[in-house]
Amino acid sequence: MSLAPNYDAERAVLGAILLDNAALTGAVKFLHAGDFLGSAHQKVFRRMLALREAGQPIDLVTLINACAEAHDFGAEDGTSLAYIAQLADGMPHVTNVEFYAEIVRKQAVKRRLGTVADKLSRAVEAGDDISLLQKQMRELTAEQIEPLKVVGGNGHLSYSLTEFLQTEFPEPDQLIQGLIGRGGTAIFLAMPHHLKSWFTLALGLSATTAGTILGRLEVKTPVRTLLVHVEDPAGQVQWRMRQLLRTGAFSGVDAANFRVIPRCNLQLPDDTWYQALLREVETFRADHLILDVVRRIFRGDINSQKDTTPFLEQLDRLREATNVATTLVHHENRKEADLMYASAGSYTLPSWAWTLAQFKRKVQDGPVSHVEIEVDCKMMQSAEPMRMVLDLTSETPVRLEAVEDLAGVDELRQQLGVDWTVRDFMEVLDVTRTAATRRLKKFLASGVAEKITGGKRGRTGGLARYGFVGENG
Repeated sequence: MSLAPNYDAERAVLGAILLDNAALTGAVKFLHAGDFLGSAHQKVFRRMLALREAGQPIDLVTLINACAEAHDFGAEDGTSLAYIAQLADGMPHVTNVEFYAEIVRKQAVKRRLGTVADKLSRAVEAGDDISLLQKQMRELTAEQIEPLKVVGGNGHLSYSLTEFLQTEFPEPDQLIQGLIGRGGTAIFLAMPHHLKSWFTLALGLSATTAGTILGRLEVKTPVRTLLVHVEDPAGQVQWRMRQLLRTGAFSGVDAANFRVIPRCNLQLPDDTWYQALLREVETFRADHLILDVVRRIFRGDINSQKDTTPFLEQLDRLREATNVATTLVHHENRKEADLMYASAGSYTLPSWAWTLAQFKRKVQDGPVSHVEIEVDCKMMQSAEPMRMVLDLTSETPVRLEAVEDLAGVDELRQQLGVDWTVRDFMEVLDVTRTAATRRLKKFLASGVAEKITGGKRGRTGGLARYGFVGENG
């Protein structure tokens, strides 16, 4: 039993993905590589999956390069790399890629059914016993199983041990070095009035162009940011934008790469609002979605895992559909909480985030405010702790500076005395345990301090005692 191949539908799927990478999300709902009849199409689809998995764009240059590096096409294929360049030729912009993907899948299922039916027919003609016929029937049922919805770079869900160890998995691609990963998740935490909204606004505007932004963060390629700012009135957000954009530091902002949704009754996980947000992300082709602030977006008990899980799952659903990095701006639970425990509400929130950034120790000095930002990234190397300065009288109204880890040693000597614990250190510095431990490591590495005695961990912290090195130690 044979079926005429529908190469046009297969080519339509691949061409649509080349024209719009978002089409791959719709295609994988129906297809895996083995569903394509043409071997060349199978290889191209696998390379597309691998490129997406690596966080790279799928275009003629990257696709041809990936196929060439994998030696996908040789003389025996009867297909050249030039064939790939023709996939999108004459193709209209396909908005219904799922229609073509379903055609390809149905053809694949029919082929499998035909193959098994042929085997079953031969078994009947050969006079095989009933147990063998039943086995063939079970195979027939197995052929109708839905294809895997999630696939890896090898075109399958799983890897063999050898294949897994031999595969080179790329480092997560970063939109903003040490802070925002492509397609990743982040939570910015702060007590009220700790400059978090100023930071997210400045971050989104400055990341519209590549280079070093805010004095310390690196952006390799321009980031398209969709800022959903529902905490403050639209007029207040507009005023902040104007304060930044009038200065030289923000004169290079690319307006085409920034879009804002002002205060509205956005409610998640309500599906109507989800669909509206999805359309905005897809239409704008956003790389980074900032939701400021959680308490005006989430409807439910923030302390309930039962309520927060559907909310986060819907954000993941949005990311899976668009590969948009998603940042939540959120409030702290209590003033002195450590980074992993600072998030208000259920622990599902910090466990969801790839990156946690905490805004601490705000100081107001006349018209100038500054706050320290501590970053913890699970998927990549974290940005070094930094101090954000807000000075609207300056040509650099929002800038990031290094935190002087070895500053104020003489004052600390006087306050801490001869020997002290990590707990004493964090109380004098007025920082979290994470920040105190990080700074203590710098002191030890530079020879400013040394461990005097070891100790077991107690309920209030490590009992090891430290002292300063030198005449006043």
